[in-house]
Amino acid sequence: MDKKRSIIIIAISLFLVAGLFAAGVYSGLPFESLRNEVSYILKSISPFLFIVLMITLPAAGFPVSVFLIMAGIKFGIFYAVFLWILILPLHATIGYFLSSKLRQPVKRLIEKRKYHVPKIPEHSIAMYSFLFYAIPGIPYSAKNYILPLAGVPFSYCVLMNSIVQAPQGIPFIVLGRSATEMDANLLYISLIMFAVLFTTLRWLKRKYWDAVHYEN
Repeated sequence: MDKKRSIIIIAISLFLVAGLFAAGVYSGLPFESLRNEVSYILKSISPFLFIVLMITLPAAGFPVSVFLIMAGIKFGIFYAVFLWILILPLHATIGYFLSSKLRQPVKRLIEKRKYHVPKIPEHSIAMYSFLFYAIPGIPYSAKNYILPLAGVPFSYCVLMNSIVQAPQGIPFIVLGRSATEMDANLLYISLIMFAVLFTTLRWLKRKYWDAVHYEN
């Protein structure tokens, strides 16, 4: 069995173990007071303020997954997914604008974090942009700054971020809703979604990313 397949099997096994453990915790411990506290804190924040923070803080490097979980708790799955889809192009727009206006400082910051700004031939822009957003490893906010610095047009940055990142955020929203409702079924659904996304992204990396990356 090769190394890559072993990693996938181990990761899926960990997801399953985490699911069983979490389900046991959900059914065996009284989380009512904690759930009520979290719900109260989120309800005390106005929807407008929450949305403003969800737009601005991830653009500054704050983990967007935290906001997705909280959005699932505050708004429910349907409205949180709708909000996420609306905010994605805003994040790409902010990244593109700041990268173009603050090119050198942003580039130095990215290189300081040990990421490099790629050079992309024109004929590879669409495929490279798609795979760059799809392949894990680089933080969400950094991707929105690196692609514009690499010369990717604004339309590709917005379109690819919206298409590729949207499904990656949905499991976090479902996870947040499962926590507030203490619903083990939603928990299992979120874990299955994580496993499917992980496997798919690994497959994309193995099949396409290395070829496109080394070509450029």
